Amino acid sequence: MDKKEYIIRQLGRTKNKKYEAYVVSRIIHLLDDFSVKFVTQQYVMRPEGRALTDLFFPQLGLHVEVDEGQHFVADNIKADKIREADIVNTTGHEILRVDVTKSFEDINNKIGNIVQRIKELKNQSVFVPWDIDSEFSPDTYIKLGYIVVSDNVAFKTIKDACNCFGHNYSGYQRAGAPHPDSEVMLWFPKLFPNGEWNNQISDDEEIIFEKNEDAEKAKEHFLSHLNNKKHKQKRIVFAKVKGNLGDTLYRFRGLYKLDTQESNENIGLVWKRIERKVQTYPQPKC
Repeated sequence: MDKKEYIIRQLGRTKNKKYEAYVVSRIIHLLDDFSVKFVTQQYVMRPEGRALTDLFFPQLGLHVEVDEGQHFVADNIKADKIREADIVNTTGHEILRVDVTKSFEDINNKIGNIVQRIKELKNQSVFVPWDIDSEFSPDTYIKLGYIVVSDNVAFKTIKDACNCFGHNYSGYQRAGAPHPDSEVMLWFPKLFPNGEWNNQISDDEEIIFEKNEDAEKAKEHFLSHLNNKKHKQKRIVFAKVKGNLGDTLYRFRGLYKLDTQESNENIGLVWKRIERKVQTYPQPKC
């Protein structure tokens, strides 16, 4: 997907919400700067569950919310304040709001202020222009020297994720791969019911539960990981997910360690996140 296709598809996601479509498209067109990436309908982690914001600028840590009439019902006002506080406290991001119940002039003035704020944030930070190709390239993270959860890193293929850790695969489809550290493996799980497996991740992404639905296989899997040293106790996780535009991605979740005390044959293996940032490794020279 090139930048043109990405932008058109992102704007298209607002087509069934007329006020949101107007606000988002006017912001993007007035900004007229495609070195700044934007995401519509962005999921954001909260202490319990997730929130969905209308427009997000990941390089700037800025969200825009479009408030229609239902947002000003008493119960919704309170819920919005709690939701906004959760997002700010969890991410440190800024949230700007557009009240579309006001006059057309007021709406456009607010949009103009938001565009100005975006430009200010860009000028105030060490800004890295958006490059859609490098965003998904292993070379980007090998040169950087690390991958961190807060950067929302994802790859289009398993082999691209593997190649951040000293591999030079032209193709790779397995759920696990070796890591330069012999105590660690790379893991590409489906964290949702899938056949006989029912792997789950907690709302805060701190815990992964790995379980087979077949009782005998679950017991065997549990005992094997506790008693067989060939199974690694630490895993760098790239979970298979649907991207913002419906494409398949492998998103970095962090480094997890097996909790042998919490794991059992009934709930399965319990993996707890111990690091949000991991080192990358250059590919070996021929």
